[in-house]
Amino acid sequence: MEIIAPFRTFYNLYDRMKSNDQQCPHICQRMKALEQLVLFIEHEMPQPLSDDVKEALEKLSENVKAAATLITKFMETHKLNQMVKASDYKQEFESLNKSLTDAFVTLSVALHVYQEKRLDEQEIKLAKQAKRLAEQENKIAEQEDILQRVESELYNPTRGYYCTLQ
Repeated sequence: MEIIAPFRTFYNLYDRMKSNDQQCPHICQRMKALEQLVLFIEHEMPQPLSDDVKEALEKLSENVKAAATLITKFMETHKLNQMVKASDYKQEFESLNKSLTDAFVTLSVALHVYQEKRLDEQEIKLAKQAKRLAEQENKIAEQEDILQRVESELYNPTRGYYCTLQ
């Protein structure tokens, strides 16, 4: 799934409307944080992704596209209309920012759950390895006991055995 492309589209549009950035002060910041999460997922997480992470990415993709659409709509509107509809645009940008924040939280939680599952799996593997190590140590201890008894019998023959040989 190509999720980074909508970010690039958004940034291109956002760069063109920087003069109106008072309308969307937190959106670009939120986008950058989301982009970092997406890059982490694409480059660091093993594939295939869990269903909840995929779902969060799909929702995020929709939100990023909505952001680009809103900015395009805002830029294409005549300056006079922008001033008249400023409160409407402000509400739309606030709603978009809220959606992006929700997507950020959802994606962060999905990643956290995924990482917790991985950590649990690693702890289970580690516990199994520790158990196998303990079993191997017990076997080695048993072998050392047997070896010690055999060496003891070789160096300290019993009287009956010694007497029989003479």
